Amino acid sequence: MSTYYTKQGVSTCEIAGAIAQAALHDLRVNLFAFPGFPQILVVKESSETFTVTLSFPGKSGNICSVSFELDQKLAFAAAKRLKSENIHDRAIFEPVQKALAQLESMVSH
Repeated sequence: MSTYYTKQGVSTCEIAGAIAQAALHDLRVNLFAFPGFPQILVVKESSETFTVTLSFPGKSGNICSVSFELDQKLAFAAAKRLKSENIHDRAIFEPVQKALAQLESMVSH
């Protein structure tokens, strides 16, 4: 279930959308090794961070996942940028790209 942050004007669903937009940018630049798109889960872990988990089925059917922390200010800014400009936010691109690379490695083994 998505959580809406009234003060910031965004939801965890929109933060996940910003993560997806960064993943789409990585797909256009580098392609993915897996035949699909990873699942994205955004969970508020503390007053300062969200935990983002990317997951995809591995070759043996097991679910492979990679998690990383995302500062809430960056997450809120990325979601707002997605809403206003519909482009990926460079500030979150690097951690998303690193997580995707880790996930690809896990899925391909």
